[in-house]
Amino acid sequence: MVVKTTSVEAHAYDLDEVFSQIRKHNMRLNTDKCVFGVQGGKFLDFMITSRGIEANPEKCKAIIQMQSPQTVKDVQRLARRLVSLSRFIPRLAEKAGPIFTLLRKPKNFQWTEQCEEAFKSFKVFLTTPPILQRPDHHADLLLYLEVAEGAINAVIVQEHQKVKTPIYFISRVLQDTEKQYQKIEKLALALVTAAWRLQPYFQSHQVVLKIDYPIK
Repeated sequence: MVVKTTSVEAHAYDLDEVFSQIRKHNMRLNTDKCVFGVQGGKFLDFMITSRGIEANPEKCKAIIQMQSPQTVKDVQRLARRLVSLSRFIPRLAEKAGPIFTLLRKPKNFQWTEQCEEAFKSFKVFLTTPPILQRPDHHADLLLYLEVAEGAINAVIVQEHQKVKTPIYFISRVLQDTEKQYQKIEKLALALVTAAWRLQPYFQSHQVVLKIDYPIK
């Protein structure tokens, strides 16, 4: 639970309202896990700061300091770490394609140059991951879809003064049968995937779809 306000006075009032609701429903808070009067902190495994929603630096550091995988278990560990940061990484499934492919054929493990290049690119990227913005409930969200050879990608953004800022990145590897889809079908799959993954955003905002493929 996060209670955010723009002033100390308003914060005290909002906290009092929250506590009243908690008492009304006979709920309890663990004081050891509560923090008050801070400008930012960890929440749901990422960081909420005055700048926006930021990737957990400990998770980024875990990947940056990793050695190149030598076994399938190492690749599994890397994949889990990347997926945990997926909302901050555009085109994750596409960029990590060579790495994820190793998990489909574990008996033929071979860390290739393509895998190493992808691994190094993630290390560089995670030194300064993007800062995601909290959506303005009074403005529309823009959903951009993209289809790659073996993956579908999406990003939801909001525009302020002609500047688009990212809110959430989505990426998914296509199954073998899905790779046979026509492009319009892949775009439809990307839309369904985004709507499912981002239900709270779709339920609370008007979402404007943006694609580079004409829907007829």
